[in-house]
Amino acid sequence: MVYHQKESLGQNFIKYRGLVSELIAESDINKDDLVVEIGSGKGIITQALIKSAANVMGIEKDSTLVTGLHKKFDGIKNLEIIEGDILKTKLPDEEYKIFSNIPFSITSEILTHVLQSKVLPSSMYLIMQQETAEKFSGARCETLSSILTKPFFEIKILGEIDRTNFTLKPQVHIMFTSFVRRKQPFIKEEDKKIFRQFVTYGFSQWKETVMDSYKKVLTFDQIKNVKKMLKIGDVKPSELSFDKWLLLFKTWKRIANAKQIATLRSQ
Repeated sequence: MVYHQKESLGQNFIKYRGLVSELIAESDINKDDLVVEIGSGKGIITQALIKSAANVMGIEKDSTLVTGLHKKFDGIKNLEIIEGDILKTKLPDEEYKIFSNIPFSITSEILTHVLQSKVLPSSMYLIMQQETAEKFSGARCETLSSILTKPFFEIKILGEIDRTNFTLKPQVHIMFTSFVRRKQPFIKEEDKKIFRQFVTYGFSQWKETVMDSYKKVLTFDQIKNVKKMLKIGDVKPSELSFDKWLLLFKTWKRIANAKQIATLRSQ
């Protein structure tokens, strides 16, 4: 689906209220929700969110834009404007959702920050570059980002947003992407940190095959047995399916000794 806006009404701000309303209608945001908006900008999305959600937390780094937001939304009771860097801002400890036209240049950093927060959002609806959306969804091949995110979120690219809808027409394709938190994550809470370390380790060794990457944290016989048991051929990390990554981690965690675990943690 391609989102257009036929009605006429710096940073890549959306120009049209009608388009924002269409995008919010595609989300699961309702009147009971606390919604975090990252990069509130001039407030066109904020304006729609305060009508659709119980409470909105708008986070904006640019002090000039913050001043404008306070003027525009003076007296609005269900909106809190926070001046600050999202990467240094603590996300809510209660149930919340995210809806945002996030800064394209730091999309990966923002999503890493969210993934490492104490409480994961129940859903996120993000306007992002096609390349980044495909990287996190694993649309073309699995990536470090997709393997680290998929255990906790179901990710879908919902459609393309026509570039003419932005104040400064982007030179890249823009996608509307959903991240819906899994009711039962594939990785236990207590394993989140070691899972991140394990997968990052596998992608960062620059070996010919994924199993070659783990030669320091598995013995030759262990690698041979794991390859046979999980039917892992001589594939690169990006060629290993998400399901096989989960099995590989859980198998390693079961068979690795204390020294091997310590070696991985130290990298």
